[in-house]
Amino acid sequence: MESILVRARAKINLALDVLRKREDGYHDLRMIMQTVYLHDILIIKKTDKYPFKLATDALHLPVDERNLVHQAAAFCMKEFNLDRGMFILLKKSIPMAAGLAGGSSDCAAAISGINRLYDLKLSNEEIRSIGKRFGADVPFCAMGGLALSEGIGDVLTPLPPLESASVVIAKPPIAVSTAQVYNSLSLEDIAMRPDIDKMIEDLKASDIKSAAKGMVNVLEPGCIEEHPEIGMLKSILLESDAMGAIMSGSGPSVFGIFQDQRQARNTVKKIRLLFPHAEVFLTGTCSL
Repeated sequence: MESILVRARAKINLALDVLRKREDGYHDLRMIMQTVYLHDILIIKKTDKYPFKLATDALHLPVDERNLVHQAAAFCMKEFNLDRGMFILLKKSIPMAAGLAGGSSDCAAAISGINRLYDLKLSNEEIRSIGKRFGADVPFCAMGGLALSEGIGDVLTPLPPLESASVVIAKPPIAVSTAQVYNSLSLEDIAMRPDIDKMIEDLKASDIKSAAKGMVNVLEPGCIEEHPEIGMLKSILLESDAMGAIMSGSGPSVFGIFQDQRQARNTVKKIRLLFPHAEVFLTGTCSL
């Protein structure tokens, strides 16, 4: 095999709670994370033209050491003494800096794809362990599906697959700093936290309607205060009969879960009309 195509799927947070700040500067989190069909594509090829090259169709995405795909590929080439060069083409569909783990998912897909292309015979656990070097979300992105995520986001407990549900994702044309979002969070001032244990019960019972109603992201209020358009998008989703809607991760993307796909399609049209500069997607929940 000389080349391989790998899909890197986005994730959404059905719940996000921040428990405490750690001595290392990170935060202990408790989240429920879900993979969706929205994805980037990586084409990984063996080559003898050069040791390594990364290219992308995203104009403002670096292709040097700042890119997690570059970092993961360089690590694998050195760690496993790969005897052929490598070319990776990254085709982006997941918005960047959106709270959807696009970069982490690309990184996980690169490790998984290199494992298959070069027949490294790495286990899923070994792939996740390598991925953890490059970011807390990478292990989940390598695993996919539905999971309880704890620690800094790297301690994962798989949950039973969620039945496919329509998801509308909208990213307003703003940039949000993840570090700033967490640093500005006052743990004492959190007014509402998600009942994650109840959500797990709902999800195990396939009661997605109840689970969606219980979706809470403790980072959301501060982001809405700073960027009111996040709250406006959430309101549109809820007014359009979404079973629930919240901001994903540290934002600024907002998503809503719909029981009726036709209503979801109509909501996409509505958001595109009211927010012509927003990136809007109709997707759905899935396993990896």
